[in-house]
Amino acid sequence: MGTALAAVLFGDSDPSGRLPVTFPADATQGPGTTPATYPGTNGTVSYEEGIAVGHRHYDAEGQRPRFPFGHGLSYTTFAHGSLDAAWDRTAEHVTLGVTVTNTGRRRGTDVVQVYATLPAAAEAEPRRLVAFQKVTLPAAGSKRLTLTVPAQDLTVWKEGAWTLVPGSYTFATARSSRALTAQRTLTVG
Repeated sequence: MGTALAAVLFGDSDPSGRLPVTFPADATQGPGTTPATYPGTNGTVSYEEGIAVGHRHYDAEGQRPRFPFGHGLSYTTFAHGSLDAAWDRTAEHVTLGVTVTNTGRRRGTDVVQVYATLPAAAEAEPRRLVAFQKVTLPAAGSKRLTLTVPAQDLTVWKEGAWTLVPGSYTFATARSSRALTAQRTLTVG
């Protein structure tokens, strides 16, 4: 691991990893911040967050974490172009297209994340990660990415079955759960 760490620290390699968790800004943020939720009372722990688990809890509560889910660093910068989206009723998936450009002066890797906001009738979490793709680009390089989101990834549990709620879905490209770069609203279902 020493060689790999040295390569990142000296800029020989681009640190392209992304956080799989959210880091709170202080001890009052996130789930598990009350005695009932941690450590529990009388041997019982209350799970009050419901479906707002992980980064979704911070979104639902309007909390600004120190490092959001999906956060990562690079020795260069990237721009995401406008987002194209299309619903294919026959194949039951959404196809998204976005152009990623390395706007810096050195080679680097970006991880394009796609979050979906479901219609209000779905009674779902504020935003969910539905796709991501890693891309390595030379300085000033661009690449068009196509991402597919199966309808199954947009379903919610209702009345004993996984259901795709018809309505307006908003898809957003992002650098993390809090750094949205482009979005498009699409009627699905």
